[in-house]
Amino acid sequence: MVFKYRLEKVLKIREEELDEAILEMKKAEDHLRKVSYELSTTTENRNDLHAELIREGISRATLYVRRIKQLNDKIVQLEKDVQAAQGQLIKAKEEVKEAKMKLEALKRHKQKKEKDYTEEQSRLERIRLDEIGILNHTRELLESREG
Repeated sequence: MVFKYRLEKVLKIREEELDEAILEMKKAEDHLRKVSYELSTTTENRNDLHAELIREGISRATLYVRRIKQLNDKIVQLEKDVQAAQGQLIKAKEEVKEAKMKLEALKRHKQKKEKDYTEEQSRLERIRLDEIGILNHTRELLESREG
C-alpha cells in the first residue's frame, strides 16, 4: 500500500505561495534597481548642469538655476522612491522567508507522517509473519503427533 499524504493539496499551495513570494521579491528588486538607476542618472545630469553653469558664467544663470532646482526636486522624490522600493524589497524578502518556513514545516510534517506510516506497515507485516510462523509451527506439531 502506497503512502498518501492527506495534506498534499496544502503542500502544493504552500509551494505556489513560495513561488509567488519569490516572484514579488524579484519584482521589488527590479523596481529598486530601476529607481536607483534613475536617481543616479538624474544626479549626474544635475552635476553636469552645475559644471555647465560654471563654464557659462552668469549670463544664463537663471535658466540653469531653474533646471537645477527641478533636478534637485526630482532627486528628492527619487530618494523617497528608493526608500519605498527598499521597504517593498524588505517586505517581499520577509514574505519569501515566511513562505519557506511554512513550506518546510509542512514538508517535515509529511516526512513524519510518512515515517509513521512506514513503521506501522512494518509492524503489521511483523505481526502477519509472526501469525504465519505460529500457524506453521502449530501445523508441524499436529502433524508430528499424528504421524
